[in-house]
Amino acid sequence: MNNDLNNNRPSYDPFLNETSEVVMNDPLQNEQSTNEHKETREAEEIIDKKEKDFSLPTSLEDYLVLSKNFYAGFWTRFVAYLIDMIVIYAVASLLNTFSFGLLNKQLDFPILGEESLSYVIVMFTYFIAMTYFFSQTLGKMIMKIKVETNKGEKLSLADVVYRELVGRLLTIFLVYLPYLAVVFTNKKKGLHDFIADTVVVKEDFSKLRRQMNEKLENKN
Repeated sequence: MNNDLNNNRPSYDPFLNETSEVVMNDPLQNEQSTNEHKETREAEEIIDKKEKDFSLPTSLEDYLVLSKNFYAGFWTRFVAYLIDMIVIYAVASLLNTFSFGLLNKQLDFPILGEESLSYVIVMFTYFIAMTYFFSQTLGKMIMKIKVETNKGEKLSLADVVYRELVGRLLTIFLVYLPYLAVVFTNKKKGLHDFIADTVVVKEDFSKLRRQMNEKLENKN
């Protein structure tokens, strides 16, 4: 009889009590951890949404005023062009050295006039390749500007060829005067930009410009 009572007596073993408490608390801790993880994830989603969601100005007129700051001006583009020409002449000189002067032949090119073969090869390869792959030449990288389509997209190969070959040749043919259009147009576009339907924008405003244009299209 005493043995039976002893067997039914509650255990006061501290180790057993501690283990039982841990086992009972585990589901509660798991639930709290799950809730905290869920709240953190929801907070991150809200922040991410806010970062992606730029509100538009109150009117189209306000947007047009703001958008004037998106585009690279004449002097910024002029400095970038000077840097590019320095790079082109330096690379052309290296090419002449490595080719033992074989590419340093003066030829009479249509529109371009008399230029060395190495200079012409480097100039068009440089502008087409850099604009297609990076949307920037080295000069534009230094000046923190880039070339985009009017919609804010990356240029296709056809866009680049129209801009950097056809447009550039026409500009040179007209004695570089079409570059002055950059000063007088709202989006600061030169002739080659009109031909390829491109713009030169400041890097800092590129993303904002694209998102605002998308919102305007959605509203229409």
